Parts: sequence; structure tokens; C-alpha cells
Amino acid sequence: MIVELDRSRELPLYLQISRQIRDQIRSGELPPGTRLPPERRLAAMLGVNRTTVVNAYRELAAEGLIVGHVGRGTIVAGAAGDGAGTGEPRGIPWGQLFTEATDVMNDPLLRDTMLVSARADVISLATGIPSPELYPIDAIRALLDEALHTAGQELLQHCPTEGYPPLRAALADWMAGNGPPPEPDQVLVVAGSQQGLYLLARALLEPGDLVAVESPTYLGAIQVFRAAGARLLPIPVDADGMRVGLLEDLIARRRPKLIYTLPTFQNPTGATMSLERRHRLLALAAREQVPVVEDDPYGALRYDGRPIPPLRALDSHGSVIYLSTLSKVLFPGFRIGWIAGPRPLIERLALMKQIVDLDTNPLAQWAVWAFLDRGLLAEHVERLRQAYPRRRDAMLAAIERHCAGMLTCERPDGGLYVWGRLADGLRARDLLPEAARRGVAIAPGSSFHPDGEGENTLRLNFTLPREEEIDLAIARLGEAIAALRGSRSTGAERRDAARATPIV
Repeated sequence: MIVELDRSRELPLYLQISRQIRDQIRSGELPPGTRLPPERRLAAMLGVNRTTVVNAYRELAAEGLIVGHVGRGTIVAGAAGDGAGTGEPRGIPWGQLFTEATDVMNDPLLRDTMLVSARADVISLATGIPSPELYPIDAIRALLDEALHTAGQELLQHCPTEGYPPLRAALADWMAGNGPPPEPDQVLVVAGSQQGLYLLARALLEPGDLVAVESPTYLGAIQVFRAAGARLLPIPVDADGMRVGLLEDLIARRRPKLIYTLPTFQNPTGATMSLERRHRLLALAAREQVPVVEDDPYGALRYDGRPIPPLRALDSHGSVIYLSTLSKVLFPGFRIGWIAGPRPLIERLALMKQIVDLDTNPLAQWAVWAFLDRGLLAEHVERLRQAYPRRRDAMLAAIERHCAGMLTCERPDGGLYVWGRLADGLRARDLLPEAARRGVAIAPGSSFHPDGEGENTLRLNFTLPREEEIDLAIARLGEAIAALRGSRSTGAERRDAARATPIV
């Protein structure tokens, strides 16, 4: 459910809410049976008084669009006058037609997070994107103008499904900075690494197959693997990355079909797998004949310490499928990622990609190729390496100032994220509405755990907010944590007093 409020309009806020929900119900976006957010939670997400949401829900209930059920909350009942029970033609009950695979996207915590992040008065620390301030707009504009002038007719048609050939070669050369480069025909251009994960899951997994994943791990991977019907084997992560020793103990008995890892500046923890563990993982994969999917969107964003070779550079048995993207260092909207792997795999993935989208935007591919070929990407990444550690350090210093004793965080050597743990058993899901009321959005850590653990964890993005916004955002977060602690203490005191009161 998406609700956007315009406080400059004369239309009352409760009517803005009710009308937007009504439109989504009638369009089928909110099918019958959909559970709407509780009044208090929606009010917190939108930054309005609870009475505003109550009045909006009353409007919808009066029209017969929603119904309140004890124990179930507020449920979409269907459009008023839909002809139910009359024999008249009715709208299609879309909610009854969806497959179970679509349920993997139904995370209320994430919906709440995105709802908060969309508010104009909110500083978002939740989304995993680079800083728009640092986008090389002028350079890309010039390249796109050049492309349209010199090869516009060609670039506005289809290109090979495998990718624009010069870009495939440029990406192979780019990878040469971290180990032996693949041949260009071992590189498949995809519409972002998310599409790459989807293609790999479709090509390699059957329903019921087991995938070993880090815990926590990238949420998009959890969703893709579950949508493919796979079961997940969570392997905990510590400061040195995936605890490979635990995987060694389990792999002979559990026999996963794939091992999925983000070994460098892991999402969400920011941890980097040690060199020793990388060698152990590769030896294990070769011995047990299990492919390793190495997801490496952040490897170029190292700010401190010595680089560690990616798994693909250490792999001598052909066990690694390498997946990366330019969305974290260039433009997320270009949707340019790539897979590097054995030729038989790349050929099979290209056939599957034809079913999905035929090809990835040729014009964007040309611009990225030129950006790489002319050395502009290396220059841009170096600018990011100068700017982002300042933001990281500003965030960690602000956490020390405003959240001391309430939130502890690790200092990552690179990437986009700071990973935090709340003290005193507080849960990030309870912190989310408190933070929303104060105008800051966070990503609750439990959403990144395939086993539902990590309720006291949260992920904070330090690259998206402007440097001058970071202290304000963390100050608001500190106020929210303090308020949550206070409400919890008050509740505990009331319970203690109730227990201490004699019953006569």
C-alpha cells in the first residue's frame, strides 16, 4: 500500500489517505483479504495523528471497502457494489489467483520502511543506494549526446541478449584489476544483479533444493531463492564473514545445491570474509562439487585496509559464479550488472534472459562502455572513495554522541552500510515507528535474516544522506531509541506495581 500526503493541499489529510486507499482497492492493487496496517502504525509511518487514520478508515468502512475483524485487524472487503451474491458480473478476485511465490515479497517491516522513506520530511538511512549528489551527470549527458549523434539508430534497436559486445570486453578488463579476467564471451550483461540472481535461480534450482546463505544476508537474494521454491540453510556471519567452519560441519549432511555469499563489505553487516576463510570455502566447494555464487556489488568501494582478492580470483577449480553491478557506484537507474562464469552456464542464462527481456538497454550499455573505456569510471570511483569514508566516520561519531549506551555499531572498511545492535533487548521493529515520528527511516535487521533472528539489529546507510544531514538523522534516531527505552521502562514499572499490589 502506497500513500503520499500533500500537506499543501486544502483537502484534509484523512480524505487524502482514504481516497488513495480506495483507488488501490478498486484497481486491484489491494485485493480482497489484504490486511491494512494498524491505525497507530500507519499514523506513525505517515507522520500524522492517529485520529486522522481512524477517520480515513471510517470513510472506507462506510463505503463497504474495508471491514474490521477481531484478532485479524482491518481487512479489504472488496469494492462496494461489486455484485457479490447477486449473480451480477464482478471484478476478478486477484488475491485468489496469485501464486505462493509472490508471498515472499510480503514483508510488512519493509513496506513500513519504504512508506517512511518516501516522506519528504524524512532523512532515509534505510535504502541501499549511492549518493545522487555525486552522480556524474554532466559526463553521462555528454556521452549520451555523443551516442545519439554517432550511433543513435543502432543503439535504439535491440542488441545481443548477452550484452553490447564492447561492454562485455570492457567489463572483463575491469575485472582484471582483481585477478585474471574472464574472456568477453564468459560475461553476460544483465539488468542489475537482481536479474542476475533471478536467472541463476531459474537455471540452477528446483523447488525443494537447499541454498546455503549467510545470515543475515541480502534481502533480494532471500526473496529470489524462496520464490524459486528453494529452502535456505542460514550460516552465521561474524567480523570475518561467513563462518565457513559451520558450513563444513553441515554440508555433507545437508547437501546444498548452491552457496551464496557476499564476501566483501557484506550487505547488511559490512563484514569482509578473511583470506583464510575464502580459501577454506573454495576448497570445500571444490571437494563437495557445490557452485559458489559470489555477489560483489561493493568490492570497488574500499576505504581502509588492504584489498583481499575476490573468490573468483582465488578459484582454481571453476567453482565460482561471479555476480556484480554498477548500481552502487554509478546510476541505479541504468540497471547494468553482469555475471561472469563458465561458458555453458553463460549460454544457458542468455537463453533464459531472452524470455525475460530480450536485451538490456543498449543506449545505457553504450554509455557505461564509454565511461569504462575512457577511464571515467576509475576516476569516479576514486571520488567516491574520498567522499564516503567522511560520511561513514561522521555517522559513527554521531552515534557516539547521540546513541551512547543504546546502540553499538561496527566500523566497516568499505561499502555503504553501518550495522548496529540495540541495547537492552530493544527490537528494531518497535523502533521503526518511533524513528518515523521523528523523521528518520531505518532498515530493521530481522528482514535480512532468513531465520527471523536479529530483532535487535538494524542497518544504516551512510552514503545516501548528505554529510550535513547525518548528525541530525542520528540525533533523531537517538531520541527515538530513548523514547522506546522509556516506554518500555514505564510499562515494566506498571507491571511490577500491579504484581506488588495485594488482591483483597
